[in-house]
Amino acid sequence: MSDDRTDAPADLARWGLHAFALGARSTPHSVVAMDDNGALLYHARNGITMSELHARGVSASQSQLALLRAYDLITIDGEVVTTAFPVIGPDLLGALRPRIRAFADTLAPRLTGGVKAITTELRRRGHTAHDFTVVFGHAVDGLLWDRLRAHGLVPTTELSVERPYWNGAFWALHPPRENTAGVNEVPGSAATLVMVWTDATSNALWEFARSDAGQSLLSDPHSQGAVPVLTGEDELHHRSLAIADTIARALQSDPEAQALAAALPDTGRHEPVLVLAHELIWDLMTALIKTGHLHPQPGPRTLTDHLLLRVPR
Repeated sequence: MSDDRTDAPADLARWGLHAFALGARSTPHSVVAMDDNGALLYHARNGITMSELHARGVSASQSQLALLRAYDLITIDGEVVTTAFPVIGPDLLGALRPRIRAFADTLAPRLTGGVKAITTELRRRGHTAHDFTVVFGHAVDGLLWDRLRAHGLVPTTELSVERPYWNGAFWALHPPRENTAGVNEVPGSAATLVMVWTDATSNALWEFARSDAGQSLLSDPHSQGAVPVLTGEDELHHRSLAIADTIARALQSDPEAQALAAALPDTGRHEPVLVLAHELIWDLMTALIKTGHLHPQPGPRTLTDHLLLRVPR
């Protein structure tokens, strides 16, 4: 499931950690970072006994194990503790990432018509800096998950008595991706605020969302012109849906996508498709930017360029 190369830290808290867990009360990231849980999870990736853990200088107190089990991060069978999510290290990623980039390069031209239509519509509405935000935040890291769910390719994320903190999938990667974008959503009375963030903008975007200005957008999205407003019936949505459908169909049926997913570890929560999809969407955005079809993501100076508003039909 992983590797023993010296450039992979023996502590998963120092790896790239990813969760597909919409609606989670608390994701596993903070638990992995507690105490020496990251080291415990690294050494347990292929199964390890309690005595072997202690021999490696890793504590395994009953309270630690109970918390890790509560978050579904380990299984325990007698004396053997096993990490319960994929741990994907440099040996595997080093072979797969060039193939994923090549796959993205072949898929990107099939998206350019939709991307151009989105940028044209944004210009018509007076928005010149939201291209990346709409393409990534609404289509590629938004509607895509709905389309994959419709194909049965992603797990449920609904909370339950058995999984009260988070549900879905979780995985660790090394080396981690640098400066990748992500999407957070804040629901409001009249709209949902979609924030396309990076490490450089995440804190500032959350502060804006909690501010009076951010709350005003959620209660009266049409009262302003700085942030694009999308409905389920407008041009931006329909073009975004076509982009998401194209990517979803490729992930479902393209032979190379199937081969890439088959090479990834699986614990039964649809991780191969989720890992591949996340790696792919970042490479797709790079390919679209590289070919000049999409402007790069805005910098941290203007926060509104990282926002869009989604309203019900």
